[in-house]
Order: sequence, then C-alpha cells, then structure tokens
Amino acid sequence: MKDFVFQMPRKIEVGFSKSRNLSKIIKQMKLNKVLILVDYNLKKLGIVDYIFNNLKEENISFTVFDNIKNEPTITEIDQAINDLNIASNYDGIIAIGGGSTIDMAKLLAISGSIEGSVRNYIGTNLIDKPGIPLIILPTTSGTGAEVTPNAIVKDKKKEWKKGIVSPYLIPDLLILDPELTFSVPPKITAETGIDAFTHAIECFICKKSNPMSDLFALDSMKLINKYLRRAVRNGGDKEARYYLALASLYGGIAITNSGTGGVHGLAYPLGGKYNISHGLSNSILLAEVMEFNAKAVPEKFIKVADVMEIETTNFTKEKIVKSVVDEIRKLVNDVGITIEGFEVSEKVLDNLATLAISEQQRLLKNNPRPISYEDARQIYKNVLLN
Repeated sequence: MKDFVFQMPRKIEVGFSKSRNLSKIIKQMKLNKVLILVDYNLKKLGIVDYIFNNLKEENISFTVFDNIKNEPTITEIDQAINDLNIASNYDGIIAIGGGSTIDMAKLLAISGSIEGSVRNYIGTNLIDKPGIPLIILPTTSGTGAEVTPNAIVKDKKKEWKKGIVSPYLIPDLLILDPELTFSVPPKITAETGIDAFTHAIECFICKKSNPMSDLFALDSMKLINKYLRRAVRNGGDKEARYYLALASLYGGIAITNSGTGGVHGLAYPLGGKYNISHGLSNSILLAEVMEFNAKAVPEKFIKVADVMEIETTNFTKEKIVKSVVDEIRKLVNDVGITIEGFEVSEKVLDNLATLAISEQQRLLKNNPRPISYEDARQIYKNVLLN
C-alpha cells in the first residue's frame, strides 16, 4: 500500500466533432481575446480552417500563432514569450496540434510567471502559480501532452531535451476530438502510437506507479495493441482513431500520476543528438529497455501479457516475460518503425550514455531497475549498432 495524489485536467470532453463547439466553450469560459497556437502544417493545409471560420462567425477575437514546425527550442520559446506579451494581450490560450504545439502553449500560458529564460525553470515545481486558461485540442494520439504537467524543451546547441514539470501546466480543458487525427500520416500515427504505449508500460512498471495510474496504463496498452495497426493501415478508421485517442489520454493521465522511466531517460539524449521526434526515440528504445527491466518486475509483465492478449497457458514466468518483450518488438515492427540512417561511433555511444546519466536522473530514478553508465551505453549500442 502507498500514499499518492491523483491529478488530471478540470474537464475533459471526448467525441467526434467536439472541436466544432469551441466558440460556445470560449463564450462559456468568458474569454474575450484568445491566442490560438496551431501546428504549422495543419494551418498550411487548411485542415482546421473550419474552427477559425466558426470563431469569426461568432465574433470571437483571436490571434493565430503557427510558428511551430518542430519540437520547440529554448530560444524559440523565449522569443515567443517576448514577442507575444501574453499577460497583457490575451486572457486565454488554445492549442491545436501535437506535443510540440501543446508544450509551447503550456509555457506561454504561464509565461507571466517566467523571469528571464525558460531555461531557468527546467526541473520540477519551479513554476509556482497558475497562468491564464488553457484549452487543448490534440491532433495526434500519442504524446499525452494534453493532460500532463510536463513541457519538453530542446537545446539544439547542446543536443539535449529536458522537461519543465509543474501542476500548473495541466490544462483547464481538454477537447478530445478523434476527427482531428484523421489526416495524421501513417509514419506519425505509428511513432505517436508507440510513444503512447511507452508511456503506459513505463508508468505501469515504474517505482511511482499506484493503483489508479495502473488502471489507466493497462487500458492504454490494451487499446494500442488492438487498434494501432488498424489506424496505421487506414487513417480514416473511425473506431481505431477513437480508441487510440482514448489510449493516448489514458497514457497521459498515467504519466501525470506516476511518471516514466528508463526509455524516456535514454530517449531525450537520442532525440537531441539525431534531431528525431520524441515518439521515434521512444519507439527505437522501447523493447530493449523493457528487456532490461523485465528481471526487476516480472509480475508486472505477466499483467502486460494479459492486456496484450498473449497466449501464456503452461508458460513459465520467464517465458511469459520473454513473450511480452517479443510482442512489443513485433508491434514496433508491424507499424513500420525503422532505425536506418544513424551514424554511430564509439564516441557517440559514450556521449549519449554520459548525457543520459548526468542529465536525466529525474526519470532514471523512477525506473524499476537501476541504469548505470555501462548499462545505458550497452542499451544504446544494442539498439543502434545491431
């Protein structure tokens, strides 16, 4: 038995076409002028023009900020905070996009509390008061950013990614409309889907797991295992998109209440070094780190086998654990995740392991099995050179 605190957004609305009610929601919240952060490609393709048109028809004052093309760097966030002067110009923020857009929106919403650079707030609970109201409309199913207290920032020069963590980064309202995910291409559907699975399984096996977070984590894994392949094959599969959106939500709730571990701790240096998405970084490392962790929490892997519907009749504990790791590798392969094109040297492996151990202890300490420098280096080697 353990004590725990459970957090999530104040309100969550789930359903197809919920995004078409945004103007009504803004009026209910009595917001007078809102800043809308939208993914650059979504705006360019006109996919969410119906939202803007609806707001105009309802005479709602808004400004669109779409200068978000990749994961936000510290420099980009600092510049946006200075240029937009949120506290003086807006009384609400809306984010329409994936994890990068959502993370930027979170930091802009609390920017009135930021003095100097956001770099000064990397860590836990350094943001100590709420910002302006924040509404999230996720357009991918995977990051979980729509419900977490985390915002990930990148230092391009130093080649690392780190988290800013505060309960004040949890949004006021989440609108989960699976319709917004129909246009996500197969590659991103796959990477974000495995990202969500990573959240779920890490939260389930980590040291901070608790009975409530376990419920969300297990159901997230079950839904992803059942529906991710379908969504990758057919992006217009309404049932698959609906349940993947829920799976991402459940994984994000699990993160908020138990945290992640070794996969994420090793993924941030990998993503920073090779400038690849967070979802791809997690996907590459997932099976290898799970194989490393299995010895520490075999009973947890037996429960994972159940939700992944793995046949385990007459299996030994060791065989069940191996079957789970094998099934995770199969899921990653089935959705087309590849690791080709990385230039790897012994020096790079040294650098990645050093960054992980020196910069990601917040995550590594939550891993069910201690990860040393030698362990981290070997995991990177197994993944990148084999």
